[in-house]
Amino acid sequence: MLDFITQNKDLISVFTVSLAGLFVFVKWIDARNRELKEKRYKTYMDLIGVISGKRADSTTPNLAEQIAATWFLLEYKEYYDTTKKIFSDSDLDKMANEIWVDHVLPHIHKLLKEVD
Repeated sequence: MLDFITQNKDLISVFTVSLAGLFVFVKWIDARNRELKEKRYKTYMDLIGVISGKRADSTTPNLAEQIAATWFLLEYKEYYDTTKKIFSDSDLDKMANEIWVDHVLPHIHKLLKEVD
């Protein structure tokens, strides 16, 4: 065994470095995927905020932004179940003002049909 190691030092070194590099690469991919997932969640929640009438900076979006935010939810397939629960199980027509109900709520109903 010792002869094998002494005769193949370079090969063992390359193998060890490759293995370490592969480990670092896999850890980087995992961290990057978690970071991207976190960013997607934050963006999804920001869209929900816009639809409900408040941006992350506490300013009020206009109706066009709220409608656009509603349709951007289609980009978040991983949250379709959550989207359906948020908008299906709520009395949105009783909780919001009349203008929002007339203009944004119909788009939410169309969105729900698309995510089913």
